[in-house]
Amino acid sequence: MKRIFSHIYPLGIRWQLMLWYSIIFALLMVFSGLLFYTRLQTTLAGSLDTELQLQAQQIAGDITYDEDGDITAHDATADLPGFDPSGKVQHVPPPADVNLDILVRVLDKRGLPLRTTPAFYALNVPPESVTQPLHGLPWQGTISTADGQAVRLYSRALVDDNGIFGVVQVGTTLTQVDTTLQDVSVELLLLAPFMLALGGLISYWLTARAFMPIERLIKTARKIKAGDLRQRVPVPRPHDEVRDLALTLNEMIERLEQAFARQQRFVADASHELRTPVAVIRNKADMALMQIFTPDEHLTVFRSIYNESERLSHLIGDLLALAHLDEGHVRQKKEVVKLDHLVQVVAEMTEPLATEHQVSMQVAANNQVRICGDEARLLEVVMNLTENAILYNNSGGTVSLSVKSEDTQALLIVQDTGIGIAPEHLPHLVERFYRVDSARTYTAGGNSGLGLAIADSIVRAHGGSLTVESRLGQGSTFTVALPLSQ
Repeated sequence: MKRIFSHIYPLGIRWQLMLWYSIIFALLMVFSGLLFYTRLQTTLAGSLDTELQLQAQQIAGDITYDEDGDITAHDATADLPGFDPSGKVQHVPPPADVNLDILVRVLDKRGLPLRTTPAFYALNVPPESVTQPLHGLPWQGTISTADGQAVRLYSRALVDDNGIFGVVQVGTTLTQVDTTLQDVSVELLLLAPFMLALGGLISYWLTARAFMPIERLIKTARKIKAGDLRQRVPVPRPHDEVRDLALTLNEMIERLEQAFARQQRFVADASHELRTPVAVIRNKADMALMQIFTPDEHLTVFRSIYNESERLSHLIGDLLALAHLDEGHVRQKKEVVKLDHLVQVVAEMTEPLATEHQVSMQVAANNQVRICGDEARLLEVVMNLTENAILYNNSGGTVSLSVKSEDTQALLIVQDTGIGIAPEHLPHLVERFYRVDSARTYTAGGNSGLGLAIADSIVRAHGGSLTVESRLGQGSTFTVALPLSQ
């Protein structure tokens, strides 16, 4: 039983929609049923009151008042039970059934009954139904019989040229109205469950039809595996939410395909980069173990092994740094950093390297520019860009470092007069292990191809951006934009 309940609860989207539709449909049915019942009750009561008013008006037109003070009924009114055409004899029979007989009574101007149908004697008539018409105002209300039956009563004055000479009262039972309302209530109550069940089934069917495009998307998405990301989910023609979902899934799959491609290329490049120094170290070690070198040659071999070990250590450190940056495990310090001072420090640190490569340094960082971030990480960015500008410059070239503020951003511009970069390489500069030259071997003064990738990750972690402009033979310009400190 618990296992069955676990498959039902929590409810799926279809069942939830069907449940909500059923609740809303039930509320609408209750509201419309109450509105229909109230409207029907009002209509029946209004129709009954109008009928009583017309009947009272007809009876009043058949009654006359003569000079002797006698009230005489004519035409159809004289034929009512309890009425005498001469107007002189009053019959007082026992009460009759109010549901079958006519309810009419005529009173004089003192409020004394003159003519009364037999069924009228069963009514409990309130005094205001007589006194109010004698003052010229009609009276209308619901009264009851001795056995509790509801009766609608209408009273109006009898008027001639001399004024009010009596009152006529006309009534009718409400049993038929009550019976009609009761039948309608029963029919509504019997019809409601059937309509509610039918509405629930229709809502479930409509929900299932609405989810058919989504099911097709799910089936297609299940076929797409990590090894076959070239497939795309079908995009429906209607411009609705399902189409937006399909387009979003296709965009996500495309990004995943690109990410997998980058990951595969990264793994291949990392394997190649790691294999090279390991192979060199192993080769040198094997040669040293053969003991065929002189002490000076052994020293050269060990120095080569040391250099390759240093390179391997730096490469592993860069890989770990990138992994931590990707996962967000590196905690960025939030401190005010003087970017102009940072650039001057980097210029002093790289001056020996620039002198070695016969490159002159120019620094334009006189204005104070402050940003919020991790000084050590930002120092790494400036250092990396500056070293690249020196290493890939021409002999006798120039490297310019400038800092300025523009609107809400701090701009660090590193410009060189070096060899430049071809346009087809610019979009890939921040990719890992990417080098402009096709060679994947390490050369003196070169790097592993991770520097710009690390710099770009650090800049983006600080909410900034790294852009590059370059022309072959005319040099390159790297621009770092970071938010200014508030």
